[in-house]
Amino acid sequence: MKIRLISVTMVVFLVLSACQPVANLLGSVTSGGKSQEFAYVFEANADPINVTVALDEGQSVEALIPVEGGSLTAKGMDGTTYTLDIPNDALLVETSIRMTPIASLTGLPFGGSESFAVQLEPEGLFFNNFVTLTITPAQEIPIDQQIMFGYQGNGQDVILAPPVVDSREIKILLQHFSGAGVTKGLLSDTEPVRQRIGGDAERRLQSVAAERLGRERQAQLLGSGDESGGMSEFADLFKQYEEEVVKPRIAAAGESCAAGRLALQTLLGFERQKQLLGIESDGMAEVEKLMDTVGMVCVKEEYELCKNDHVIHRMIPVWLGMRRQSQLLGGSDETEAIKLAKELTQKCLTFELIFNSEATFNAGDGDGYTSSVTSTVKIQFNADEIRMRGQAPLVNKAFEFRAAGCAVTSNRGGGTFEAIDLGYTPQNNIPEGELGKVIDFTLPCHSPV
Repeated sequence: MKIRLISVTMVVFLVLSACQPVANLLGSVTSGGKSQEFAYVFEANADPINVTVALDEGQSVEALIPVEGGSLTAKGMDGTTYTLDIPNDALLVETSIRMTPIASLTGLPFGGSESFAVQLEPEGLFFNNFVTLTITPAQEIPIDQQIMFGYQGNGQDVILAPPVVDSREIKILLQHFSGAGVTKGLLSDTEPVRQRIGGDAERRLQSVAAERLGRERQAQLLGSGDESGGMSEFADLFKQYEEEVVKPRIAAAGESCAAGRLALQTLLGFERQKQLLGIESDGMAEVEKLMDTVGMVCVKEEYELCKNDHVIHRMIPVWLGMRRQSQLLGGSDETEAIKLAKELTQKCLTFELIFNSEATFNAGDGDGYTSSVTSTVKIQFNADEIRMRGQAPLVNKAFEFRAAGCAVTSNRGGGTFEAIDLGYTPQNNIPEGELGKVIDFTLPCHSPV
């Protein structure tokens, strides 16, 4: 069945593929105390940094990226080139991705007037592995004056973004979508507003890690010395975050799909930051265990949406996404959660299709015919072929043949109606938090009479 699979943010099944740490920024220091330097990470932020962006819609590009990966390139009106590279282990299902250069960006309290950024959609899309955004400004920015940043939505909650440490090009590592860019300035410019960077502990931790990686990059590429000293407080920060944020969310993961999704996203983001910084961790075992827990809860919720609200287009992406995720992990694609997802997908996409057709042919002078046929077909989803098909008797309810001046007998026919491959087209670019809908159906069929 030709169905365009969409990425479903209702269920986020992510896992970290192996990535090589750029350096062990923490060394071997361990400490049980709480970090004073980073105490603000856990404090409420009533004034996060928001920026105002204007999109250059005329330069927007969009492509359907398969699970094998691909790339997308856009060019701003100022000549800046933006290239998004998606590896073959980043997507769980093929996904329509849109990239729009930013025409102007204001309100950034660090850096200068030169900022280069793009808006990436769908908003909130998470990846199984890092994707890389390469920014090539028309005028080069010196390495020690590059501040990479990201934001959510249309300019909310600005944080620093992690670079590819060993690259002289401006390469930003992304694990989820909204906006990302670079501004010309010094990392020290962020000092006065550090406590406003990031709207919650999770975003702040990501920003702290990104700043460390930015300093490490400058040290490596410019030979300016090791900037990673005094990291015991940083180790304390990660320990405190694990105890106060990660573990409570994991404990609540089975309460609902939303809670499970949050727990999985939090754990994976946490493990990813540790990998980038070269921190040893055995968190992958917890990831696998949590995936199965979240999978069971979310699949059941998805099936209820299908059964009660006829939201049919989400089940296949959920099932295939879970299966692919397990394969990327090197695990079994026959876990209890995956088997349940397959079973419920088949139930969701099994239904009756009532087919009615009427035909009239007028040859002139009263000649011609009329015919009316009907069939009630049980459509069933074939999980091996990824198709919905079925067949049933085609009943000729009425038939009349007309030939002027001739005596004719009209005999009804009949046959078999076969729905070869029922397909549907889901809504594109479904806003985050909305279910979306099917906007069209296709029905190749065969009905010899």
